[in-house]
Amino acid sequence: MDKLPILYSFRRCPYAIRARIFIKLCQIPVEIREVHLKSIPQEMINISPTSTVPVLHFYDGKVLEESLEIMDWAMNLNDKHDLKKSKLENIEKTKEILDIIDSSFKLNLDKYKYNSRYKNIEPPEHFRDKAIKILSIVEKELNNNTPWIFNDKPSYLDLSILPFIRQFRIADTHWFDNEMPLNKMRDWLMRFLDWSTFQDIMKKNKNWEVKDQPIYFGK
Repeated sequence: MDKLPILYSFRRCPYAIRARIFIKLCQIPVEIREVHLKSIPQEMINISPTSTVPVLHFYDGKVLEESLEIMDWAMNLNDKHDLKKSKLENIEKTKEILDIIDSSFKLNLDKYKYNSRYKNIEPPEHFRDKAIKILSIVEKELNNNTPWIFNDKPSYLDLSILPFIRQFRIADTHWFDNEMPLNKMRDWLMRFLDWSTFQDIMKKNKNWEVKDQPIYFGK
């Protein structure tokens, strides 16, 4: 077990969430180290000076610092749920929506959820409404006849973007659950939150310290 990759993660980070989902679904064992973003351990800084999660550190020194790279790595090793197939079969739609969520939606999400961190900008509702306009693109793709975007099981696209929809809900849970106008999206997110795999990968671990015994994840 000493030669397992080490995954530095933060439980609530949407990028780390999607990386953990793919590692879990592909059943790849790793050592997981929970970090707090305000006190990144020096061991992580040494291999990833940007100090953002997730980071996957291999025994040979190789480092993956982007969630999408970690997801691809997992799929290429053991794609038990045809995640790569769902990506390739829907490549144009997947790229279009993923690019929007990871760029303009994430920008508006941050200014909505963390509005007080920004100076001289519009109130949070301004960015919430801009985010909703972006999400309406996803709403059109959700099919009432299937529980997930493309069919009856989570696709690469579902799992890549749902952690960010979760974060959008957390910004104002009452508004999202009761007033948010995208009804199919609300149902879709709730299905994700109830999904056993999501619940498994969200189990809490204490913040990692050098003296700790390894915690294993993935299998």
